[in-house]
Amino acid sequence: MKFRLVTTAVLATIATTAAFAADHFSGISASPNPAKVGQPVTVTVAGDTDSTVYCGFKINFGDGADERKLVGEKDGPFPKSATHSYANPGTYTIRADGVKVDGRFGCTGKVLGKLVIEPAPKPAIAPAPAPAAKASGPACPEGYTMKGKVGKAGNFACAAGKGAKKPEKVMDCGDKLEYFQTKSTLGCRAVAKAKK
Repeated sequence: MKFRLVTTAVLATIATTAAFAADHFSGISASPNPAKVGQPVTVTVAGDTDSTVYCGFKINFGDGADERKLVGEKDGPFPKSATHSYANPGTYTIRADGVKVDGRFGCTGKVLGKLVIEPAPKPAIAPAPAPAAKASGPACPEGYTMKGKVGKAGNFACAAGKGAKKPEKVMDCGDKLEYFQTKSTLGCRAVAKAKK
């Protein structure tokens, strides 16, 4: 009878220890995967959802950053998530390890996963702006230079330089202007109003 009681007590202790030592973690995932540099990535740790699980753990993002989480009571069961952005492209090992957090013992076990971070897309290069069109205005023929400024009506005069030749064609002056030419000057002037 004593032997049976001792055996039962030992078996109960082994069963309790085995149940206590069971891993709390069942998996780890990242979304999106692959992701781009600077894009927020959500790392989710799955695990035992039994209401008696009460522990702490750390999510290691693989780039030197980590975040600690609590499981159980007011903190709720697994799954637990954390969001992180990566500054550099590469393949990162994400993991969850049981650690003591706020007085709670660490969850048992550990889980590992891989996350690929791709370079950020290059910004689209905007086409260079077209050079501003030069203001269209009167142009003096070869050998002539502008005399003064262009008038409000668009009238202007060009002075002949040394060795200037008379233009082959008469300049087109446009509406309300007429072409004129003297020995040393040519241009466009306002049309004189006829006297009544």
